[in-house]
Amino acid sequence: MQLACHHCDQLVSIPELKHGEHAYCPNCHTLLSRTIDYRNQKVVALSISSLILLFSALLYPFISFSNQGLSQTISLLDAAKILFYQDNFFVAALIDATIIGLPFILLALFIPLHAGALRLLPKKVSRFCLKTIFYLKPWVMSEIFLIGVLISMIKIMAMAEITFGLSFWAFSGFVICYSLTLYYFDSNALWQQIADQDKVIINDALIQRAKEQNLSACHVCQLLTSDPICPRCKTKTNIRNSGHIQWVLAFSFTSLICYIPANFFPIMHTWVFSIDEPSTILQGVFTLWQIGSYPIAIIIFIASICIPVGKLIILFWLCYLVSIKHPISRQQASKAYLLIELIGKWSMIDVFVVVILVSLVQLGILMSITIGVGAIFFAIMVITSMIAAQLFDPRLIWDKKRPSE
Repeated sequence: MQLACHHCDQLVSIPELKHGEHAYCPNCHTLLSRTIDYRNQKVVALSISSLILLFSALLYPFISFSNQGLSQTISLLDAAKILFYQDNFFVAALIDATIIGLPFILLALFIPLHAGALRLLPKKVSRFCLKTIFYLKPWVMSEIFLIGVLISMIKIMAMAEITFGLSFWAFSGFVICYSLTLYYFDSNALWQQIADQDKVIINDALIQRAKEQNLSACHVCQLLTSDPICPRCKTKTNIRNSGHIQWVLAFSFTSLICYIPANFFPIMHTWVFSIDEPSTILQGVFTLWQIGSYPIAIIIFIASICIPVGKLIILFWLCYLVSIKHPISRQQASKAYLLIELIGKWSMIDVFVVVILVSLVQLGILMSITIGVGAIFFAIMVITSMIAAQLFDPRLIWDKKRPSE
């Protein structure tokens, strides 16, 4: 099998792998292919288990909160429902989509596609299903929501009694099964069932990169082709997406602009006897530190301050590196890009913490919590920075010369 590494554009010829073997790019060491015993059976079994656990998580109480004789019990769906009642439609829709809707769609696609449906479906339908998986998979945040739940519970355990319902344990099981499903999932194996990679003739054995052969790897299905439209998935192909740098900068600046009000406006409002006590992100971190919740304060600080700022700095730095004519350290820049790909969506954890607190602490005039406008700006900041990272073409890094060249 011939392909071009989607990170560095290195042309690689991969022999047939034995069970348990992995193939890595010899240039940037990115994982290119792997074999797993009974992959399809494992994905189907785990997907069915995930769906059962997800449905179970919607049917039972999620968390109960009790303080001074007053109690509040919420289900998983109540988180978004309460936000809708408070007219926070954007955050409510974001919660339902990223922790329930998108996982359900993906799991519903995983099962038939790994059960042999690709051989029965028309190619147009098969392409649509696989492209849907490609575009939706990065936006699932169920695991981040679960960590946010645990952090929010630690924050309020000192002031109230917390009880985890059956729904919480079902949702925890769902997150584990879904994560294992993604581990065994291999989109390349599914795309090859639609159309395998044709033999590509390399004109010069000394040429090591696809660009030098006027070839490109489709960013959706990884097919190596010289056509302007990928013959397998019908997506527009580009030898390089250098024009996307402007879009990367546009979304990065949008993220930066949103990050400023996200820190200055309150991320939530705590109402005690109808008296408003607004709290910004930094105020929340300071409060946690003062009451001795050092680990939680550090986690929130890293997720809400360090990761967003660091991600934007790296994005601007990468755009600068690929725009200058001077040689750069390609390995260092590539590792930086992989880092922002890995940690990008984890900044959403602060929004999820606020959402859980808003859903749970609704004790009438005694105490209630409402979401602040800062949380909306923060959510938009995370989304736009994720889009910026997805639009960046890491192959541009490897087009640059090394300092020694």
